[in-house]
Amino acid sequence: MRLLIVEDEPGIALVIEDVAIDAGFEITGIAGNMSEALDLGSEADIAIIDVRLGDGITGPSIARALFSGFGLGVVYFTVNPGLIENSEGRAVVTKPASPERIVEALSMAAKNARPGTHRVASGPTFH
Repeated sequence: MRLLIVEDEPGIALVIEDVAIDAGFEITGIAGNMSEALDLGSEADIAIIDVRLGDGITGPSIARALFSGFGLGVVYFTVNPGLIENSEGRAVVTKPASPERIVEALSMAAKNARPGTHRVASGPTFH
């Protein structure tokens, strides 16, 4: 399963990357903002997304775009889960999180991914 990490703090992104690789996930990229996430979305099956990035509280918009455009399963990763108005049945992992909790959430996202739809020609849409 291919994972996109959307996190603007390099240290946290690297911890997630190590945990995911140890659990058997392939990392397709690390994005620090919405633009980078959408550019890398077609390469992944699932994404773990920080809710508040350097470009604002863009995590929920990124999640919707990656799901609708590429069928990615999504995990929200945040210090403040109250920033997510509607998690739409997606896993929410609160920072700091144990490696086990991260892997559990990624596995849940993998089950929610839409197989075979991650390479749509039309790209993502915003809501």
